[in-house]
Amino acid sequence: MTYWKDSLLVGVQLIDNEHRKLVKAIDQLMEACMQGKGRAAIEETLSFTVSYTKEHFSDEEKLQAQHAYPGMAAHKLLHAQFIRDISALYREFEQTGPNVALTGKLSKTLVDWLINHISTEDKKLGAFINNA
Repeated sequence: MTYWKDSLLVGVQLIDNEHRKLVKAIDQLMEACMQGKGRAAIEETLSFTVSYTKEHFSDEEKLQAQHAYPGMAAHKLLHAQFIRDISALYREFEQTGPNVALTGKLSKTLVDWLINHISTEDKKLGAFINNA
């Protein structure tokens, strides 16, 4: 199963390439869960997501600044909230170790937040940049 769909393309190559990497991490976690290996994959997914989203959000925010995106402040707040959420999951992992409940929370956070964020907020950003 893959969560990547071309409908997630925002039309900005850098953002689209980075989104593919993030969605690939979701796919790998889901695949591990289906094979009963979700607990083993959780640390790798958390570590990647924490570090890569910071890089990705920085790249997006630079593009927003370059193009004077009017929704930049609100978009940046959404990014900050995701970083807080995923960091909280990482702290929970450090305290409790991998477990089924944490795997479920991580899966839900990644799928719900990232896919929805790309489909709504990042689509608006892509349209703005492409129309500028």
